[in-house]
Amino acid sequence: MAKSFVTGGSGHVGANLVRALLARGVAVKALVRGDAAALEGLDVERVEGDLRDVASLERALAGCDRLYHLAAFVSLRKGDEQQVFDVNVTGTKNVLAAAERTGVARAVCCSSFGAVGKNPNGGPSDETQTLNPFESDLDYDLSKALAEIEVLRAVTRGLDVRIVNPSGIVGAHDYKPSSVGQTILDFANRKMPAYVPGQFEFVAVKDVVAGHLLAMEKGRAGERYILSGGQHTLDQILDHLSALSGVKKPGLRIPVGLMLPIAHVSSFFLRTFAPEKPPRFTPGTIRMLNSGKQADVSKARGELGFAPTPVLDAFTEAYEWFKARRQVPQD
Repeated sequence: MAKSFVTGGSGHVGANLVRALLARGVAVKALVRGDAAALEGLDVERVEGDLRDVASLERALAGCDRLYHLAAFVSLRKGDEQQVFDVNVTGTKNVLAAAERTGVARAVCCSSFGAVGKNPNGGPSDETQTLNPFESDLDYDLSKALAEIEVLRAVTRGLDVRIVNPSGIVGAHDYKPSSVGQTILDFANRKMPAYVPGQFEFVAVKDVVAGHLLAMEKGRAGERYILSGGQHTLDQILDHLSALSGVKKPGLRIPVGLMLPIAHVSSFFLRTFAPEKPPRFTPGTIRMLNSGKQADVSKARGELGFAPTPVLDAFTEAYEWFKARRQVPQD
């Protein structure tokens, strides 16, 4: 029986992808590190491995003919550059090398819309736009762009691998939770006294999973496919969450010009004195939310048949999932 290998199987996308593969009758082997609550009760073969250790990856990939590489270290702050590079760039290089040596027939690597550059003409960004490293606001985005270079190197060596570039992901089975999921939790639990205006591209996690499956089936080696459901402002999202939860939107809306210096100071203190606590807003995320970058998903629609669902519905699904787990107040 064909078997699929999933790195990052206990992450947000991984937890949803593993469930989708199992529903299709696909045997799944998942690379896990640490807490694997997202896979509890599932018929999944779990293996220990380290993205920095090619030998462990070769052992883990044995017997698999499909690879979904989702594992990443997500950091939106300064100070984590080495770990971001080791996991996201070197880790991608290693897992693809292991895939080549173990005979994996096809692979999909999960990158990020952040690895796509801005359209110099001011329109939506498509897959041809290259990230300008001198204008990159987040080390995470830069690491994903560098990881894509490792994918292309593997393609030149003959590995059949394609790339998907999801925007901000939201939806159910967000166990960690993700930064978007944490925002939902903070809002619903009245831990968000203020916010900064801005907008970003978001996509339902179920659509990201569909995009991975479609890319595996229909994608072309070496190509990237943007996955997004559309741009929404934070005001739209918070108004929607307010209607769902009954919690009032924070009355304090801090202008970007005022919040940027505050974010510089708060990020420094959190990194120095509370490194385990990720900041809600960093200078990089504030600039990202106000960059105006939009996504063009016409390539994914045309080549893969990608059909994104409404983003606000995904926020509802995420909220209801957290509610079912009693992580937000009950009615």
